[in-house]
Amino acid sequence: MHDAVLDRILNARRSQARARLILVGALAIAMCVFFLTYDAFGAWAIIGRLRATRLGALVVVAASLSVATAVFQAVTRNRILAPSVMGFDSMFQLVATASVFFFGSAAVNAMPGSAMFLINTALMTALAVSLFLTVLRKGRSNVYLLVLVGIVVGTFLRSVTTLLSTVMDPGEYLVVSDKGTASFAVVNGQALGIAVVVALAALAYVVWRSPVWDILALGPEIAIGLGLNYRREVRLALSASTVLVACATALVGPLMFFGLLVVNVGYYVGRSNKLRDLVGVTAGLGVVVLVGGQALLEHVFDQATVLPVILELVGGLLLLTMIVRGARR
Repeated sequence: MHDAVLDRILNARRSQARARLILVGALAIAMCVFFLTYDAFGAWAIIGRLRATRLGALVVVAASLSVATAVFQAVTRNRILAPSVMGFDSMFQLVATASVFFFGSAAVNAMPGSAMFLINTALMTALAVSLFLTVLRKGRSNVYLLVLVGIVVGTFLRSVTTLLSTVMDPGEYLVVSDKGTASFAVVNGQALGIAVVVALAALAYVVWRSPVWDILALGPEIAIGLGLNYRREVRLALSASTVLVACATALVGPLMFFGLLVVNVGYYVGRSNKLRDLVGVTAGLGVVVLVGGQALLEHVFDQATVLPVILELVGGLLLLTMIVRGARR
């Protein structure tokens, strides 16, 4: 009797989660269609191709950052943390600054977009993996120590970037400042193709491992008691999150608070703590926010401002609100 009631409750929850996922997916598709086709049929041969490239970049970035943040929060068991605390944005800005400082803006601009994408992705991934191997080595499994070390490393990288910027030619610095901020205006097609392959592989891996990583959210003691190799799974989860963030950052630039904003909305919309459910909902919400926001700014508000500024403002306010509420409790 009790088993039958429990089965009905579980089936009802699965149906509700599936319905929410379908609704978010339909809204995301609608935003993509609106962005792609609005006022474009008069010159579709030109506008359609350009918008399709930018749409691909927006979808890749939205899904990658949203899912990466969901995985990161599942591992750290903290909803105010995001992968950006590991210093990815600092590494991206340092690479952009150092490349212009040592080689000049002409050489950097002449470099193929795919090569620059691979260099940025490889360096950001190497930074994070080196932190994982150093901090989470045998006998240690303190994720918060890893986050603290990541914050310190990010601060150090920002200091090096500032030092290089102060001794740089002002004209070269303008190039660096342009490359160091997120932009959806121009997307390199070659880099996008590589990013799509990398992001799809990482997303598929996250979906496959998500039932196991749900156990990580229970804490190290319970996870180890259930027979899980906690340290190994933490490394795998953080590595997958790293690849997704590095891919998105290398493609368009750093977006510190986007994942934090979308994932916390995803908890409310999805009403589920299961990582697999959260992955689908947050990826869809990320597309809605990023593609829909860019479409509104371009087609309705006539580029009155840039989307990354709005996202960083709203995400930063959300972070401050969560910190204040947590302190009051």
